[in-house]
Amino acid sequence: MVTDKEFLAFDDGIFKPYFERFIEFKRGNGEKVAHSTLIRLKTLNSALNECSDTLELDQNTVELLLQPRDREQPTLRAMRVSDLRQFNAFLHALGIPVYQISRRYMKTPSVSFKPYVFSWDELLRVVEVADQLEPSPRSRQCHKVYPVLARILIGTGLRIGEALSLRRKDVDIGNQLLIVQRSKNQVSRYVPMSTSLSEAVLDYLSCSPQEHDPEQYLFASPYTGTHYSHCAMRYMFKRIFKEAGIRTQSGKLPRIHDIRHSFCTITLDRLLSSGMDQYVAIPLLAAYVGHVNLADTERYVHLTEHGYDQFMLAQNQLGELIPEVETYEE
Repeated sequence: MVTDKEFLAFDDGIFKPYFERFIEFKRGNGEKVAHSTLIRLKTLNSALNECSDTLELDQNTVELLLQPRDREQPTLRAMRVSDLRQFNAFLHALGIPVYQISRRYMKTPSVSFKPYVFSWDELLRVVEVADQLEPSPRSRQCHKVYPVLARILIGTGLRIGEALSLRRKDVDIGNQLLIVQRSKNQVSRYVPMSTSLSEAVLDYLSCSPQEHDPEQYLFASPYTGTHYSHCAMRYMFKRIFKEAGIRTQSGKLPRIHDIRHSFCTITLDRLLSSGMDQYVAIPLLAAYVGHVNLADTERYVHLTEHGYDQFMLAQNQLGELIPEVETYEE
């Protein structure tokens, strides 16, 4: 629901109620509509009011709004073009005649960075090395923490920050669930665990001295009492990757976040290989890993036999209402 405080700043006009419905539509799809997005939509509403006194936006009006502005940064124009394109598609879906923006205004950005996608054998080696860790002066609990933490990351695709933020009350062994509370984009979700992962987490909880404190972090640092730091995670996982003999093609050690990329890629490939329709598999995977739109999930799918091509085909067929992250082309 769009609050009165949020929407009061929008100039009155024929487009204002449609922007309210547009924002509700985006939030209803699980997309975060941040304050910066509201500011851009408010600006777009004002521009539409100046250019048109009818909802039926013609080609001249739309192309006028798409004109470059003096000293406008490419990223800002890209967002402005994308906002208008999505709003036009929304009006079109409501049956209002509007000019559909040509793809020539949009250009998919080229990203040179490619995450490392672990093979399943490599992930098993990560678990094997984690199981062989021994306590040390630097990390007295590493032999207990990292075998379970590695299994959670590999078996659920959680972000490392989500795993570290888990508290004991967020573990539901009976229903084999992890409860992720207000993570990225303020999205909370239930994350099912396999039976073997649930058993590993239960064993870990049973051996922990703070098992009766539901507010205690699942992976509490013996030094600070809060959860382990990202710095500690980077150090230990680099050590694990090194001992497992896993390096990228350039010879560098992978990142922790690459496990999440690998989970998305391997899981989607398995779903499609099992015969599941891509229109079921992709939204299911997106919801499981906590993505607010399908474009986020697309960035996590990397060059598997079924994954990338099938995903892109499905996304292209889902229509113009899916939010885009694109730059413009002159």
